[in-house]
Amino acid sequence: MKVAILSMQEVKNYGSFLQAFSLKRNIEALGHTCDFINIVLGRQLEGYEISRFHKIKLLFQRLWGWDFVKRFETIYKFQTRFSKEFLPYLGVKQGENHEHYDVIVIGSDEVFNCAQRTWFGFSPQLFGKGLNADKKITYAASFGATTLDKLQKMSIKEEISELLKQLDCISVRDGNSAEVVKVLTGKDPLRHVDPVLIYDYTQFMPLEIRKDKYMIVYTYPERITNVKEITAIKQFARDKGLKLISIGHYFPWCDEVVVPTPFEVLAYFRDADYIVTDTFHGSIFSIKHNKPFGTIIRTMNNQKLSSLLKQFGLESRIVNDVTCLQSILETPIDYTLVNKQIAEERNQSIKYLSSQLS
Repeated sequence: MKVAILSMQEVKNYGSFLQAFSLKRNIEALGHTCDFINIVLGRQLEGYEISRFHKIKLLFQRLWGWDFVKRFETIYKFQTRFSKEFLPYLGVKQGENHEHYDVIVIGSDEVFNCAQRTWFGFSPQLFGKGLNADKKITYAASFGATTLDKLQKMSIKEEISELLKQLDCISVRDGNSAEVVKVLTGKDPLRHVDPVLIYDYTQFMPLEIRKDKYMIVYTYPERITNVKEITAIKQFARDKGLKLISIGHYFPWCDEVVVPTPFEVLAYFRDADYIVTDTFHGSIFSIKHNKPFGTIIRTMNNQKLSSLLKQFGLESRIVNDVTCLQSILETPIDYTLVNKQIAEERNQSIKYLSSQLS
């Protein structure tokens, strides 16, 4: 069967790469050929426009500082490696794909998240419009921070409702997305976990990443800026005698920044002593490798992160108050039930893909 995935694989982000890689590999393991379809540019919605000035402003903010050279070098290395190494390895091709497919799988990641500034804007294609396939389904799709109220305010609620009703089967990954789909279609969607949790990357990961003891900070630029948060993270690492490593992005308060391959990222998580993150996939990587971690939840990702941690009974890892960071990180996690649940979710995911692609 000829299958294609429409996801966020073009986004230069480790989580996006790894979830796309997993979904593609799992589909191919079921005996199908699998391509990627690139996102078609949509329209800019009021309040979420992204202009050239906005892009320049963000870049300027990221570069501004006494350590301009180090900031520039990290950004350049990150962007270049993704463009020249990682995305080609994933199999992402430039331009639109007009081929006909037996099935197109939309997802996973925040393919339904309209309430955000992106280079592609609001693309109805991500909801199935114009896709050249006999069957259109989703896998672990997410609305991210987009809620029913936001859809109403953006005047696209009815449009999305009609598009969702035309999909053959809908699978989401979090509670907010399930609620939105239920209201807009009148049907309960299926729930499946992020693809990163259902694939074994061991054969692609280095056996050992480094020998010195370290703690990971996994976040995005302009996210961990609060002085109290930074102080608490640095103090914990210092008390434990750990090097503080940031993955992918430069922060002057970290001891080191690394720009590894996506598979090396997983190895960094596997070998870390502790992890602090405020991202969805940072939490996923930590859970996957059974690591002690703390997750700082932001307004922008509250929906998906709260849903993820609640799903696996890990609400205790939420850092609502940085003064509690030490006690959260030092509290052991019993991963026995978590791993059992992940195994069950993996089986359910493979069954879903197998049945939908038969």
